[in-house]
Amino acid sequence: MRKGFTLIEMTIVLVIILAFLAMSVPFFANFSSATGVNTATREISTLLRTTRSYAIAKNENYDAVFDTTTTPNRFWIRDSATTTMVGKGLSLPTGVTFNAPVTVTFTSTGGITGSADVTITIGNAKGKTKTIKVYYVTGMVEIQ
Repeated sequence: MRKGFTLIEMTIVLVIILAFLAMSVPFFANFSSATGVNTATREISTLLRTTRSYAIAKNENYDAVFDTTTTPNRFWIRDSATTTMVGKGLSLPTGVTFNAPVTVTFTSTGGITGSADVTITIGNAKGKTKTIKVYYVTGMVEIQ
């Protein structure tokens, strides 16, 4: 007597496995798109906090610059006085964009120029969005 599986049994098991995989694809697609927005939100908030730190430490104005004219959108820090880029620029993940002012300028006191808070919205084509708010008096960065 031979022990093992027949070709029919193997085929049935393979079909069941493929059915489970097919059902899980939409979950992973949504997970991936949400991850891009979350990653971009953390990177932008880190850049804003770093820009604020530069402004306070160097006692000069520093800008967080947002470029929506490129694909993918880019963002970086620059010295306001010399318009020199500090460090390297970063790009958003594929399919993620932001709605932001061209620059957010941090002053030596830690606040931002202007008389209103700044809101930056990060999103993707599937409707996943996150918002970052920068308070103008303190320069505090908050992910909402």
